[in-house]
Amino acid sequence: MKQPISATGTSTPKRALRRGLTQRGFTLWELLIVVAIVAITISVVQLAPGLSDETRDLKRTGKELGKLFRLLNQEAVFENRNYAISVQDNGFFVLEFNEGKWLRSPETFFVRIKMTESQRSQLIIENQIIDISEKTQPEPHILILSSGEMTPFEWRISDEVIQSGIVLQGNVLGGVMMTGPEPLT
Repeated sequence: MKQPISATGTSTPKRALRRGLTQRGFTLWELLIVVAIVAITISVVQLAPGLSDETRDLKRTGKELGKLFRLLNQEAVFENRNYAISVQDNGFFVLEFNEGKWLRSPETFFVRIKMTESQRSQLIIENQIIDISEKTQPEPHILILSSGEMTPFEWRISDEVIQSGIVLQGNVLGGVMMTGPEPLT
């Protein structure tokens, strides 16, 4: 039995010639099954407890603060300047040592990081909790020196609404590491 040959000179199965088709498309059932699988996968990913968006603002704040510390450390070394972070209960200020005093930095890039209203801070330096209540003149808490050194610290940021928190830990060499978010105890 000979295979039928098409007009292009290639052999095609008899079944394809009978139908007049050389390729077969997807059926409606096949498309519906694919759509259902995609929908189920998306809903599982959104409902997974480890992938919840509740802690998104907290994670973002921690990552941006980590980047800020790296940027300030580089700026301090390259520009031969001394910076400091003045931690407040619900925010912070970047200070710059200028003319013998600590003044708020005029750089607007440093103040772009905003903490939400439900986020609160606690600062620990040398195993002591630091008073971070608002004062008329911001105090320098975390020094970032032109030599590349930084005050070792532990900055805890908690979110009262989602009952979760992160911890930023800085070392003397200017490194900053974030842990969390973890549920508040």
